[in-house]
Amino acid sequence: MANDIVSQYNKLLEKLSNELDISESHFKEAEERYKAIGKWLLRDNSSVSQYNPDIYPQGSFRLGTVIKPKTDEEKYDIDLVCELDITKGQVSQKQLKEMVGEEIIAYAKAYNMNSLPENKRRCWTLNYAEGAQFHIDILPALPNGDSFLSFLESKRISANWTELAIAITDKTHFNYDRIAEEWPCSNPKGYAEWFKERMKTQFDIQRKSFAESIRASIEDVPEYRVKTPLQRAIQILKRHRDMRFFGHNLEDDKPISMIITTLSAKLYQNESDVYSTLKNILEQMDAHAVLLSSVVSLSESLRSQHLIERKSDGTWYIPNPVNPEENFADRWHENDNRKARAFFQWVSWVRSDLIEVLRQADIKKISESLGHHFGESITKKASAGLYIASAPTILTRMKDDIPNVEIRNPSKPWSIGG
Repeated sequence: MANDIVSQYNKLLEKLSNELDISESHFKEAEERYKAIGKWLLRDNSSVSQYNPDIYPQGSFRLGTVIKPKTDEEKYDIDLVCELDITKGQVSQKQLKEMVGEEIIAYAKAYNMNSLPENKRRCWTLNYAEGAQFHIDILPALPNGDSFLSFLESKRISANWTELAIAITDKTHFNYDRIAEEWPCSNPKGYAEWFKERMKTQFDIQRKSFAESIRASIEDVPEYRVKTPLQRAIQILKRHRDMRFFGHNLEDDKPISMIITTLSAKLYQNESDVYSTLKNILEQMDAHAVLLSSVVSLSESLRSQHLIERKSDGTWYIPNPVNPEENFADRWHENDNRKARAFFQWVSWVRSDLIEVLRQADIKKISESLGHHFGESITKKASAGLYIASAPTILTRMKDDIPNVEIRNPSKPWSIGG
């Protein structure tokens, strides 16, 4: 019965992920739109075509972890980078922002968009007409300088990732309107390559399996058609976060997607199913909750992971794996560690809602329970067609009886050098 319940639960989690995922039609529509922007920037009379503009996605759209908006009124946020082949010695951040903005504004006018692009802190935002499913944020960028690449390599970050680093615009940066060497930095391509390495074993297995199922070559299977347990787990975690914090007094402090994605990818051991993936990730995240106490320290095994750190001055550190200077938890110490407390509260909620829920030993009841945290409509769609395996009424389960999925001989995590 235990194995049957876990098997059925895995099917439910996979189907839940499918329901949360962007549809193929919306994916292709978003892809067509950002490619259209790229063609516009490269047209003959473009003011930036001489700088070989490269438009590419970043964030969840690139990582395969995008989730549908909670309501029909909300829209997908598609994050793009517009990288120009120009140097920091030629332009200031402000000049680069305006160069890209001039063309984005012209694009909006040429296609009779209802509103002009918004000049936000770092990016330009294109708002499509009512009824469209997307907002598109376009971040101006240029290749990063050799000095920063040398710094990353000194931290043993793979050269395969460091060479992809970029400098970006930010209106709040002290050098925003000056030509200077120091710019805000990012590396969305490098992060995406790191993320892919973390799930490479399962990605290759599932891509091959998918190719065989449709009698095609592996190369003919687009990457977006393959979904690993890591990607599914992250989608589920992000939607759970959105629903659990909605209307809560900690809503403004809910964990950001980059923290959820980074920690999940670091902890992933290429498990072959979603339940095992979630169980492993959540148990190890939860073990770091002791850091909320100033008198309790992590075990040596946990410290060696460098997953979540708390410094002697009380600040928190969750590094970007391809840029250790970027700290995703740089605000966790504010307001008496409010964001840190919100994170560990959420981890506790997820363990209760997604792992301990198996104590019910009945897929129908489990599905109903998930409906409270993911929405009844989407959960009913996910559970449709599942065989309902109910435990005998005399069966009782204590907490320690929850099926323990043991990962034997897990794939060794890749070294920082790839």
